[in-house]
Amino acid sequence: MNPRQFEEFVCEHFRKQGYETELTTYSNDYGIDGFAIKGKQKIAIQSKMYGHTTRKINRQTVMELHGAKDFFDCTKAVIATDGVFLQDALVVAKKLKIDILYLKEIQKSIPAIKAKTKSNTDKTFEQIWEDYIIPLQGKTIVRNSGETNQIIKADWSGIERKTSNGNNGKIKIEIFKQAVNKLLTDGSINRDYINQNYVGRASSGIILILSQVPFFKLTEKPSGLKYQN
Repeated sequence: MNPRQFEEFVCEHFRKQGYETELTTYSNDYGIDGFAIKGKQKIAIQSKMYGHTTRKINRQTVMELHGAKDFFDCTKAVIATDGVFLQDALVVAKKLKIDILYLKEIQKSIPAIKAKTKSNTDKTFEQIWEDYIIPLQGKTIVRNSGETNQIIKADWSGIERKTSNGNNGKIKIEIFKQAVNKLLTDGSINRDYINQNYVGRASSGIILILSQVPFFKLTEKPSGLKYQN
């Protein structure tokens, strides 16, 4: 199961309870993965498939969902996960009245969602990540300048890397989702866009990693990527 299938899995849980559900796109979703609506109730859903990663849900994630809930005029917010919350995140969730739905609580109520069969031309972030980025784990990527990025770990939480100057860091998967979907939709992306949407200031690394996808080509002016189908 990949993250998008997990989101579908969670939405199916709410449909079983009589809600109408809607998955959001990765563009301008403000951190909300789906909505569940029944009568006057509108639930903002955030799905976190962290069960097979070391990543934990932090208080920033909870606070951002609270803001997104109000932005979309929702009556309630839910974080659905198969992972683990940090203790301070649990405190914030309780204070902000955000419900937590653990995967183990819903596994019994619905069957596992099977992967949808897609044509070769129907590219998705999940397919690109699984086919081209996760296999980079353990490999070293070299820039034209000779500088390197060693990919220590690549999974559904993001990328752990070591740069040529010896610095270790992690880039969360969310910015990769946003970048890839913008490439697939608009045909190009630049470092300035990434810097405006990711506080980690890792735009050069994100561009380098995504340039390993055969149909994402590097551009110089502006520095970024273009999609060549």
